[in-house]
Amino acid sequence: MIETCKNYCVLKAFDIDGDMLVKCRELANVDGVSLEFAQRNLDCKLTLINKSASDITYQRILDGILELLKSNVYANYDTTLEQCLIENARSKGAKIAVAESLTGGMICSRLVNVPGSSSVLYEGFVTYDASAKVRRLHVKLSTIEEHGVVSEEVAKEMAYGLLQNNEIDFAISTTGCAGPQSDEYDTPVGLSYIGIGSREGIQVFDTFFDKDRNEIRKCVTNTALYLALKNIKEL
Repeated sequence: MIETCKNYCVLKAFDIDGDMLVKCRELANVDGVSLEFAQRNLDCKLTLINKSASDITYQRILDGILELLKSNVYANYDTTLEQCLIENARSKGAKIAVAESLTGGMICSRLVNVPGSSSVLYEGFVTYDASAKVRRLHVKLSTIEEHGVVSEEVAKEMAYGLLQNNEIDFAISTTGCAGPQSDEYDTPVGLSYIGIGSREGIQVFDTFFDKDRNEIRKCVTNTALYLALKNIKEL
C-alpha cells in the first residue's frame, strides 16, 4: 500500500506497448519494490512503489524506467493529458483552436474540463459534414473529391483553416472513420488523421485502431492531446 511505503513515484505515459511494459516490470523486479500499471485508451499510469529497498536502488530503477520509456512519459506526477496541454500552452502564451470531425467535440470537452482553460482555448469547431469543412474551415472541395474526407490532405487543410485566424497560435484537427460502417470513400473503419499545426508548419499523423466506435473516438482524442502536448513543448 502507498500509505505504508517509504516513497513512490507516479509516471504518466502514452501508448506503452507490451514489450515496454515487460521491460519495466523486469527493472522493478527487486525485493521491496513494486510497479502498478493502469491503462485507458492508450493513456497510461505507472506507480513505482518503494516499500523497503534502499533509496539508491529505488532511484536506479526509476532512472532505468525513465530511460526506457523516454518521450512516452509526459509527466512525472499524477495528472492528465489535457491538464498538461493547458499548462504548457499557458506557459508559452499560446492560444489553441480545435477542428473535430470523428471526435465530435471530445477534445474541446476535455480541455474545458481543466480549470482556467479559458486562458488557452480560443475556439472549437465540430465540422462533421464535408460541406461544413468547406464552409467553416475553407477546406477545398477539390481536395475532398480527390483524396476523400478521411485523408492527410483534409486534416492538414482543416488545421490550416484554423490558423488563418491571427489570434490562433496552435491548431488541432481530426478526421476519420469510426464506423460501424465505412464511408462513401470506402475508408477503413478505425483509420484517422490528426493535424497538429502552428505558425512553424503543420504535421499530420495517421492512426488506426481496431476497436468499437466509441473506443476509436476516445483513442483518437487521447492521441491528439498527446501529439499536441509534445509539439507545443517545442514551440
